[in-house]
Amino acid sequence: MTDQSKIIEQLQARLQLLEDKDALATLLNQYCTTADAHDWKGYADTYIDEGAIMTFESWGDIVGKDKIAKAASAEQIFEGLQHTMTNMQFQVDGDKAKGTAYLWFCATPEIAKPEIHYAFGGPYSFDFKRTSKGWKISYMRLKKIWAHGKDTKGVFGPT
Repeated sequence: MTDQSKIIEQLQARLQLLEDKDALATLLNQYCTTADAHDWKGYADTYIDEGAIMTFESWGDIVGKDKIAKAASAEQIFEGLQHTMTNMQFQVDGDKAKGTAYLWFCATPEIAKPEIHYAFGGPYSFDFKRTSKGWKISYMRLKKIWAHGKDTKGVFGPT
């Protein structure tokens, strides 16, 4: 292999890694915005088609896209939702990847009364798979480590 072809190969690998990380960040942004829009099918579509697992400690393991959409739709009771992810990190290994992020979440029963709200946050961990439809979540785990206000609707379990 010539030096030039080796350089091109290395640049292609670096570009692929950047594209993969951008696609994973875009996927997690979609994961948040579809939930905020009360689009539970769109939310579930961020997961792989078969064997997806969503784990939130007060809900336990939820397996399969249909069950994930149904569980997430418990948030429908809130008129206003804001899911925000920060500190996203990804480790890509071919067609699989792992990721971490932090959640800052707030829910308001009535957006006309924004002072009445419930917020919580904590660390996420993700496993991803590259599919024919692009990157998808195969496993998600969220651990709630802080809360503010009261979950007066009882959606998220004990605070």
